Amino acid sequence: MRKGRGSSTRVEMPSYETLSEPAERANKNRLANSSPSSNPATQKMKFRLVNGTDTDFRAGIFLAKEAHSNTVFRDIVFSEEKARTIFESAINRPDRNGLIYATPNVDAPLQENGLYGFASVRAGEYFLGSGGLIATVQTLNVSDKISGTLLGGKVSIGLVKALRHWANARGCEHLLIHVTNGVDAARSDGFFRRLGFKTVGGNYVD
Repeated sequence: MRKGRGSSTRVEMPSYETLSEPAERANKNRLANSSPSSNPATQKMKFRLVNGTDTDFRAGIFLAKEAHSNTVFRDIVFSEEKARTIFESAINRPDRNGLIYATPNVDAPLQENGLYGFASVRAGEYFLGSGGLIATVQTLNVSDKISGTLLGGKVSIGLVKALRHWANARGCEHLLIHVTNGVDAARSDGFFRRLGFKTVGGNYVD
């Protein structure tokens, strides 16, 4: 876990490419960005907050349903209403709720199946404490069509960078990620450890 660098809250946020520090932005531009039809290793992408349009909502629903079908909880009926609540919370309370999209960096409308990945995060106080914020990542998903590819890895790393930026911009002291899909937990553990995270417990299901 890492300490936040600021204590101020940023409500209005442009593209994460715009917000990135120069070195990080240059690295992101070097690793990410091109048309959806090009080689996955050189495809261009961008990371941005959800914009509140129905197009964004439908794309998010598509990927959320796909991700849900890959979890150990897939026997539970997917709730589009609950997904809508998460979506609207990110629009109405961006100081406390974030929904970050990884999309192709092209001048074309986002297709329903066009998301590369997304992450949902919420900032709040520790349940037994006051005065400090923890950013809790509720979900981080990459599209099945690029999962396990070089592009999929870049999307995953880019989403984590964007989550860290989101948390720092709101003065969060920690970024907490729950891995609860029950799929390939060892690979997820290795991925987050390589990015500097450490475990503070585990998830158990009966």
